[in-house]
Amino acid sequence: MALPTRCRYGTRAMVEIARNHGVRPTKRKEIAESQGITEAYLENILTVLRASQFLKAIRGADGGFVLLKDPASITLYDIVEVLDPNFAPVSCVTAPDECQRHATCPSRPAWVELFQAQKKVLTSITLRDLVDRDQSGDMLNYSI
Repeated sequence: MALPTRCRYGTRAMVEIARNHGVRPTKRKEIAESQGITEAYLENILTVLRASQFLKAIRGADGGFVLLKDPASITLYDIVEVLDPNFAPVSCVTAPDECQRHATCPSRPAWVELFQAQKKVLTSITLRDLVDRDQSGDMLNYSI
């Protein structure tokens, strides 16, 4: 199942900011250029991440974005959940009352299992993991 663009771009932006964690703020323009994301689209993503208390914006010439938490404590699931609150493959997984057939649907257990597997993988990977893998060149592939 494909992640929405805003989740992929949001993750890439968070990795850029995490690279500079504890060193300096990361400018929006720097993120946009290094990740190939338009500044306008990136601003929408950063606004959501700021409102969710992942980031802080620092104004001024030496300003930019900094993480409010340690990169080791932010999982990919945290990012996806904020940027795509309806991440489940079908809505009945997280909101069973939205479907009249949730109790008798033969496919719902498969969707629940898929969602749990995705969530397990995404909660096992932190921003620190991604930064470390990027710096070491150890790009692992994950499959469910």
